[in-house]
Amino acid sequence: MRIKGGALIVGALAVALTAAGCSETTNDGGGGNSGENKTQTGSISYEAADNTGPAKAVEGATKGGTLTIMQVADLEHLDPARNYVNVASLTGSLIYRALNGYQEDGSGKMLLVGDLATNPGTDVNKDCKVWEFKLRDGLKYEDGSAITSKDVAYGIARSFAPELNEGSHYIQGWLYPGGTYNATYKGPYEGGQMPQGIETPDDKTIKFTFPEPHCDLPYAAALPVTAPVPQAKDTKANYDLKPFSSGPYKVKSYTRDNVLELDRNPNWDPNTDPIRNAYPDAFKLTFGLEAQQISERLVADAPADQAAMTWQDAPPAVLPRTTAAGVVERVVKGPTQYVWYLGINNQRITDKKVREALYYGVDRDAALKAIGGSAAGTPASTLMSPTTAGFQDYDVYNAPDTGDVNKVKEILGGTTPPPLVLAHTNTALRTAQAEAIRASLEKAGFKVTLKAIEATSYYDEIGRKNTPYDIYLHGWGSDWPTGSTIIPPQYDGREIVDEGNYNLAYFNDQSVNTEIDRIRKLPAAEQDAAWMALDKKILQDFLPEIPLYYDATYVLHGSKVGNAFLSDSYGAFQVAKVYVKP
Repeated sequence: MRIKGGALIVGALAVALTAAGCSETTNDGGGGNSGENKTQTGSISYEAADNTGPAKAVEGATKGGTLTIMQVADLEHLDPARNYVNVASLTGSLIYRALNGYQEDGSGKMLLVGDLATNPGTDVNKDCKVWEFKLRDGLKYEDGSAITSKDVAYGIARSFAPELNEGSHYIQGWLYPGGTYNATYKGPYEGGQMPQGIETPDDKTIKFTFPEPHCDLPYAAALPVTAPVPQAKDTKANYDLKPFSSGPYKVKSYTRDNVLELDRNPNWDPNTDPIRNAYPDAFKLTFGLEAQQISERLVADAPADQAAMTWQDAPPAVLPRTTAAGVVERVVKGPTQYVWYLGINNQRITDKKVREALYYGVDRDAALKAIGGSAAGTPASTLMSPTTAGFQDYDVYNAPDTGDVNKVKEILGGTTPPPLVLAHTNTALRTAQAEAIRASLEKAGFKVTLKAIEATSYYDEIGRKNTPYDIYLHGWGSDWPTGSTIIPPQYDGREIVDEGNYNLAYFNDQSVNTEIDRIRKLPAAEQDAAWMALDKKILQDFLPEIPLYYDATYVLHGSKVGNAFLSDSYGAFQVAKVYVKP
């Protein structure tokens, strides 16, 4: 999952969650590293009590009020087929429900349970190839019509459409293995009503049949792509603006880059929902604010901002004021499962020596100081986060955190490196970070031009195969805590498509692709070490991109925001159980 904050990680498949992780990130700022990377514990639960609504009440919580979320930039996508940034997924979880979801209480323990489904899924033949989900009774859309399994299937079918390709691709790739997931079936708009391997024998049942075992389907079924979309309400690209509600809130109004207002869905039944309490009467997301402005307002805690929060990390200028009495209690912080990279376009920078020179030329320390120093994270040397199951620390290149100009000169041997274009989002903090990286690379002999891109279209721009940029900032974490949700999405060259790429290095090596296939077939207990070994091989033999730092988050909220905690499943401030104090 892409990030503006964090995500989730899972250890032994279908048994334990061993960390916090998700996928890509657009976390614009600060961070809040409380020290060691924590390890969460949890499990998949089939217990009736865990899978039955309503969600467990929060002690002292009150119903009512409007919770305001102040942000620098609008969400990239709200359509569940395209939603793959963590804070957009959090917002989407208020509007629509997936087959599965996570129960959290801030303790670090997570339970994967059925959301629309009565439980996390049935492994029909006990071989992880055929999975069946039964929908709950009483599920309704915002207009009172019934939610059906056919709507879930149609929602997944939409995600094959080339024009709606920014969401997660696990289920699609498992249905069509061995290459580009939508090479043959391109969604319902091009004649094919339903992808192979999906059946809906009745309105309450959806069945998946995969050519190969996928014991982690229950986790993939918790991603937005399994949210129901009734075909009659499908507005294609415009669905981004007003998804049809199956959750506790519906879109009241949405003005891009300005404000998104959510009010209650009167047909949501809390007795069908074991995850969301939905205490506030409404949510109001405001966009276009500066990071410093947001944090200063939340520090000041004026009456108009007391029922407000943000997913925007506090910037360096405000961090010292967040430790004062009356403010420090309103900080939500912690390490996340994300790693930030200096992405390298391997289509344009084909010489590994140049990539090695970039590795030694970049100043990780300066990149972190630009957005909050140690509060923003810690320097990275691996592709996967320390929160990932089976993580082993290593450092192939042993570059100083501040860079090594002499090593760059040695690698280049007197040759002049090509001029580079460094892309970044146009927010103040990412611009400052990009400038720090540019300065360090120019000190090492590179000529670098900065290119600012609107934050709302950033991943769309660098995710195009023909993107004109040489290097760029991006982040990635696990959708559940194994390397299978980090290495294949980012480094399997067979998954490179024209648009909507997660392999932002545009890296394609047959030996790596073959090893990915081999590891996927290993017993679950052997996969963690194998993914870590491949992590090291990719960096050592190819260096397709540069790990910059392991991410942390550090955000503020107003004094009337209750039950504030960091979601381990998203790596950001949770919204399912938050409430407004009277």
